[in-house]
Amino acid sequence: MGAALQWTPALAVGVAEIDAQHQELFRRAERLIAALRAGSRGEILPLLAYLDEYVAVHFEAEERLMKAVAFPGREAHAAVHLAFRADFAAFVRDFRRTGPTALVALTIHNWLSDWLRMHIGGVDQELGRWMAAHGPSLGAGGARGG
Repeated sequence: MGAALQWTPALAVGVAEIDAQHQELFRRAERLIAALRAGSRGEILPLLAYLDEYVAVHFEAEERLMKAVAFPGREAHAAVHLAFRADFAAFVRDFRRTGPTALVALTIHNWLSDWLRMHIGGVDQELGRWMAAHGPSLGAGGARGG
């Protein structure tokens, strides 16, 4: 039950900065889920802010990287990030209204777990493949058309 939200090497995208950030996202999400399960409201609000702040830092880093490498899926990927931020903000509003109920804990656990696995295992993997194919020539003095 405790390890349900865990980063695994299978989720690595091959970009050290992004992989490290993904691992930190999982750690922060796990802390939040544990606090929700314990029902400790005083701990949950700071953890929500802590996770939200890191999500913003991470998405900004990913979007900066996508722009730097001219990733063709950049706009769609950024739109997914925007949708996550909106959904997360809605969850925070719900939590402020209802408090740490069992339903809230289950809902956020399932949503975060599914979202992280699907996003990192999907569009972030695409970015990793693009970086592997196109990244080494970037900034190496060689001009590449595209």
